[in-house]
Parts: sequence; C-alpha cells; structure tokens
Amino acid sequence: MQIVVGHANPDFDAYASTVAATKLFPGAKGVFLGSQNANVREFHNLHEEFLEFVDLKTLDLSTVTSLIMVDTRDPDRVGELSAVAKRGDVDIIVYDHHQLQAGDVTGADDRSVDTGAATSILVHALKERGATLTPLEASLMLLGIHEDTGSLTFPGTTAYDVSAAAWLMEQSADMEVLNQYLSRTLTEDQNRLLEQLTTSLEVWDVHGQQVAFGHARTDDYVDSAGVLGHYIVEDLGYRVAIAVVEMPGRTQVVARSRLTEVDVGKAMALLGGGGHAQAASASYRNLSAEEVAPRVREALLSVVQPPLRAVDVMSQPVRTITSSANMHDAGELMARWGHGGLPVADDGLLVGIVTRKDVDKAARHGLEHAPVTGFMTRPVLTVAPATDLRELERVLASRGIGRVPVLDEGVMVGIVTRKDVLRAEYGDAYIDRRIARAAPEATRRFLAGVDTLLPAEAREALRVLGETAADTGVRAHVVGGFVRDMLLGLPNLDIDVVIEGDGIAYAQEVADRVGARLRVHQRFGTAVIPFSRDLHVDVASARAEYYTRPGALPTVELSSLRQDLFRRDFTINAMAACLEPACFGAIADPFGGLLDLAQGTVRVLHALSFVDDPTRVLRAARFESRYSFAMDSPTEGLARRAVGLDMLGEVSGTRLREELLGILEEESPADALTRLAGLDALALLLPPGSDADVALAAVTATDAVLASEQRPCAALRPPGRRTALLVALSTGATPAAAERWVRHLHISREQASHVLQAALRGPAVATALRSRAVMRDSRLYRLLEPLSPEVLVNLWSLGDITARDRIERHCSELARVRPAVSGADLIALGASPSPDFSAILARALDDRLDGRAVGRTAELANLRRMARRAGLVGPRKDSQ
Repeated sequence: MQIVVGHANPDFDAYASTVAATKLFPGAKGVFLGSQNANVREFHNLHEEFLEFVDLKTLDLSTVTSLIMVDTRDPDRVGELSAVAKRGDVDIIVYDHHQLQAGDVTGADDRSVDTGAATSILVHALKERGATLTPLEASLMLLGIHEDTGSLTFPGTTAYDVSAAAWLMEQSADMEVLNQYLSRTLTEDQNRLLEQLTTSLEVWDVHGQQVAFGHARTDDYVDSAGVLGHYIVEDLGYRVAIAVVEMPGRTQVVARSRLTEVDVGKAMALLGGGGHAQAASASYRNLSAEEVAPRVREALLSVVQPPLRAVDVMSQPVRTITSSANMHDAGELMARWGHGGLPVADDGLLVGIVTRKDVDKAARHGLEHAPVTGFMTRPVLTVAPATDLRELERVLASRGIGRVPVLDEGVMVGIVTRKDVLRAEYGDAYIDRRIARAAPEATRRFLAGVDTLLPAEAREALRVLGETAADTGVRAHVVGGFVRDMLLGLPNLDIDVVIEGDGIAYAQEVADRVGARLRVHQRFGTAVIPFSRDLHVDVASARAEYYTRPGALPTVELSSLRQDLFRRDFTINAMAACLEPACFGAIADPFGGLLDLAQGTVRVLHALSFVDDPTRVLRAARFESRYSFAMDSPTEGLARRAVGLDMLGEVSGTRLREELLGILEEESPADALTRLAGLDALALLLPPGSDADVALAAVTATDAVLASEQRPCAALRPPGRRTALLVALSTGATPAAAERWVRHLHISREQASHVLQAALRGPAVATALRSRAVMRDSRLYRLLEPLSPEVLVNLWSLGDITARDRIERHCSELARVRPAVSGADLIALGASPSPDFSAILARALDDRLDGRAVGRTAELANLRRMARRAGLVGPRKDSQ
C-alpha cells in the first residue's frame, strides 16, 4: 500500500501537497492527521469526500510498502506514521522545501527543492506529466502556495513558486476560494486576545534586533491563535513578533518574522516546535505564559543574527578631494573609481561633499576650472560605525542624499552609499539585472569542481587556508580564474587567495602551520606559500588599483573584497569563493560574472578598463578563444576604441611578451590571433612590416604539425611549442625586423636565437628545398643541420611535398649519420692538430653522406688522401 502524509498539524501547504501527491501517484491515499488551523480543518471537513483521503484508523500499517512524505523530512513530525517512516522495509519518497536537518529520514528518494512552498514542487511534477486538475484541486494547491509564500511576498518565494501558481490559475483555480480560506478576519474571541497582546506588548532587544513580544490568557480554547502574530507584524508595523497565548491545557507560541536575520523557524525548533523562517510555532503543556517567556528569549538569543551596521556595509578606503582642487579633477577622480560623489577633506577634516551632479553643473557653466569649495554641499550629515542598516536606510531615504560618511571619533573610516544599503538588504542582483541569482547552484558547482578536479594536496591546502582564516579572524576568499574554472568544470591549480585583513600576517601563519618557507613581496602586500614543489598559493590583502597612465603598472592600496574584484579585467574573473569552514564555497559575484559565464560573455567591469590596462584587449581575445565565448557589444566597442587610440603602443614590450606567450599557450592560438587581427591589434605583436595573413597562416600550419601524431622529425629533439609558434609568427620578417622585434619584446636569448636563425637562413633554405634539381645528401645535410627543430617544423609546415620529403629524409636518416673517422685518426696518421682538421673532417662526412666512402677502411683511406693533399701528412710519414 502507498500512502501520503504531511507533517502533523498541517497548514494548507502540507495539506495541498498531500492532495497533489495522490494525483501524482494514482492509487496512493492521503492521510490527514488533524489540524489546529481552523481554516484547514474546515476545508477538509467540507471537501474530504472529493479528495483521495483515507481514515488512519482503518489502515493496517503493516501493509504499507511506500510512504510519500510532503512538506517535511522529519519522521518524528508525521504522528502515528513515525514508526512506518523509520521501518527499513518501507520505500520513502520526500517532497520538501525546508533545509535538511539532523534527524531527517535517510536513504529516501528525495525530490525536494529549495523554494517557497512544497506544493510548488508537486505542481511542477503534475505539469510536466500533463495532468489536468479540477477547479477544486487547483484552488487548494494555489491555497498551499499562497499561504506558505505570504501570497508570493515572503523572501523565500521564488520564480518556481510563481510559475506553479500561474499554471494553477490556467487550471481554473477559483480566487474566491483563496479569499475565503486565507481570510484573516478575527473572531470576537481572537479580537479579545489581540487586545491583551497589544496591551502587554514589549519590545525586546535581541542582539540589536527589535522583537515585539506579547502574551495573553483565555479561559476557553481559541482557534487559530497563530493569526494574531500576523496582525502584530503586518498591521502594527513590527518586523518580528512573538505571541504567547495561554489556554486551558496548552500554551501556544506563534512567531512571525520579516527579517532574514531572524529565523523564527529555527527558534521554534529549539522549543520543540517548527515551521519556516518567516512563520513558526511551538506549544507547551502545563506551563504559564510567564514561564514560557524566558525560554522564548533564550531560543531567540541562540539564533538571531545582529543587524548589519554601517561598519559592515560601508565602502572603504574613502577617496577624498581637497576643497582647493578644481571641478575637472573631481570629475576625473569620480570617473576613475565609478563614484557618484566624493567627500571633501582638508588636513584630514571633513568639510563637504561634492557630487557628479555638481561636476555636471560646473561643466554646463564653463566652470570646470573652479575650486570644489564653490560647489560642495555643507554641512555634511554623518553616521557612526554602529549605526544599523534600518537607520541608514531611513537617513538616505528621508534626506534624499546619495551617500553618508562614517566617522569614528571624528576620523572618516568609510562611506555608505545608496548602493551599499540596497545591496546589503536585498543582494547584489537587486539593482543590477546582469547579476545572476544562481549563487546557491554556483556554490554546488564550485564544490563539485573542488572535489573532482583537484588533487588531494590542493584540497587539503584549501582546508588549511580556510581554517587558518577562521582561527585568525580574517575573511579569506579564493578568487579569479580558479573560481571561474571550477564553475566551468575545468582543472586549475593557479590558486589566488584574497584576505580582508593583513594578508602577509595571515600567509605567515599558514606557512608556519604547514612548515613552508614564505616568499613575501612587501611592496604589493602579497606572498607566496609553497605547499609543495607543484603547488604554490598566492596570497594578497584585498586591494584596489589605479593607473597613472595607460599601460603603466598599477598603483596599489588596501581595500575591500568588492574593490579587489572590481580591479580585475572581466566579470568572469571577478568572482570569489569563501574559504572559511562556515561558508566554504559560497560564491561572491558582485558584478554579474555568473550570468556572463552562463551566457558565454566576456565583459569588462567599467568603461575605462581598456584605458587602465590595454593588454586586456589581448586577454579578451584569449578568453574568447579558450572558452568559445564572445565579447558583448559594449566591450568590443571599448576594445576597438583602445586599439584605435594606439593605447597598446604605450604598453612595455615585456608586458606584451607575457600576453603573447599566454596566447601561444592556448589550445588554438591562431583563433585568438585571428580575433586580434579583426580588432586591428595583431600588428603590435608582430615584427615590423610583417604581413598578418602570412603570420597567421604560418601559426595555423605550424600548430597543426605540432599537434599531429605523425610529427615530422620525430627522431630529433621535440620542438618547444611556444618557441616554434614564435618562429612561425616571425615568418616573412627581415633579419633586421626580427632582431628589433625580439629586442622590443625582451624575448629570452634562447627563444630569440631560433627566431633570428629562421629570419637569417629560413628564406634561402626554403627556396633551396623547393628546387626540383637533384640535391646531394651532403648539401641537404649542410642546409638543415644547423637549424633547430623549431625552425625545421616551421619549414616543413610551410613547404611543398618536395621540401617536406627532404626535411624528413634529413631528420630520419642524414642527421643520424656519423663518420667512422675522427681527429684522432688524423693524429695517428702523423698530422699535428690544426684548424684544417675541421674542414677535412667535414669533407669526410660529406663523402660518407654521398656514398663515396662508406665504412671504416674506405673512410680511413679517404682521410689519408685528403690529409696528404692538405699537406698535413707527407709521403714519408704516410709510408710509415
């Protein structure tokens, strides 16, 4: 037998989920455990015969083979069916929307979803199956969703709930049913209790959160006392309310919360009850309201989070301008940092605020040269670090200002903007449509990447990094490309950690714990922890950067995680993952990187990104090629503008070389180089006067040869890929241009030698190899023997069949030939060592290659003749 059950004392969500499950599993019977909710009880009494319910008293529980639990995973919350849920021979299916808790069933087929109402999960399953509902069934299920989501207004409500509700309305749900059964009209008894509650109401301060607490007593049982908490929250304006109602034989506690920091479901669970973060309840027997109150307070103290304060949400460091600076400079500073206003400070004292509107006003009147003091606002409204979020919101809303400095004993320590407040209260995505709301799913992907893509030593390193952060009281995040690749399911051991605090002190603590020798770069506030020979972790304090001119190295100053991420090149590289055990893997995505990652978009963080660092143009092309992504239209436009203004021309050759070598390490470097050609940026990476089409063709051909399983010249040393591709890029360059190129880019001496060899000898060798004339082996050897494998691969990739056959013959046969005679034989013949030895031995090798003297006897006789002709050996000595 298959039965369906929700938690004891069901609300409409549990009740509707039960009915939905009986529709989803034909033949399954629902069990109604009875409810203190009068509306649910009345609905059941009126509609029971039209729904698939069975009387629990008539059931033989020993025949139950399958149990479907809805709106709960806790076997202790299903009344008399608890024993069935704990039997090992019963198949259990779960549809729940609460977080997994200790004591929940294990080994079940868990189909739960993190959403506002359990009913929504089952409705989606019915929709996918193509089910049709009666208006009664649709109305009931819509009741379940509306009740548990506060008619789609509770913070836990998701688009998943809304789409389920929309489908139910398509199924002819009757809104009048909702109006009737969601009605909160109070009875006369309830009104009397509400009056007692409001009269006794007191406001508790629980970790800085205001909690309205009231108690009432009645000599008669009053139905649905829980509705009273709703009135206190919704009608009296409190964000959190606790109502304790003492009745004969029972004292009921009902709780409502509109604050994410106050999870009343967790608080009530500590009192033996339960519910949701926004609505929950508990009950006691034989305890008075006065005896229950301290228990409620203790439970709240255990779970309530303190409100955010100015010090928690403020932006820092604070960038200021002096009152004597001109308005043009103020505008430039705002543009550089993306600020809408700046505090004005003289000698460390705050004297005013100047905004973007003030700058625009000055520009309209031709007064950009005027000092800031003539336009700034004063006096300045300020707040203390302990000012809470609600007060900050009230100040900004009521005063109509965009920012408020935070002063600690007269010293400005931060600034709170509208954006800071809205972001703290509603999340980053609230004011930026580009930011994905998929952080929980992203966290799961990140953790899966860590578990499956990293070796054990890297996973252990992340654990130590996180635990050290927790122990030392700093915030630690892994950032950048590592986060991006974990989310994409790609291996990456380039681990960069950002610390909100003293990064070097933190890194030293980590190094001490693992017995590593720390390498510190004091100027930049960075350090490297060598966990092993193959695993090095870079650690830095969160910092902001600005550029004094395009292409220059950045000037660095300490900052917050958000500002640290803001300085990065693209949104997909501006994400972070928490390392501390309490939040390990939680993704911070302040600039929409998750959405861009999902959509395959390369997007800069601000309009001056390519101006600050023009090499980002090269990186954008590289990421497009690596991930098959594409720049969005604004980013590509900014890149083209930077190239058109020759900003890459201001970048040092060393930085260009590093970016170029990075491109050549990609799987398909020709794709990125072709993209750069389309942006008119490739010429800066080539020798002067080079033909971009020729260079691209050479890179494409050479890379294909290097990747081939039938690589030519396999008998020789394997060519270095990056060096071979550098040689290919220089194809067609004159020796002078090639030399200027390697000098400008500061290419290493070894790599430069191959490039210059190709430029000096390549064209002539290529012409000779293509010749149809018969070529002696000795000449072929002398042509190719001086050339490195990198140059030979380039010649082979660009040559015709004749050239390729000759190169392959040289590599597989001629390069292996060794003469049977040496300088020692010349000395044995009586010759004195001299510079002529080399020429004679070279001719001996030529004769060996051409087949004129092969074998020890023939080669020795040939050596005597050549030595005699050279006058190294006379007839008399020869006769001896």
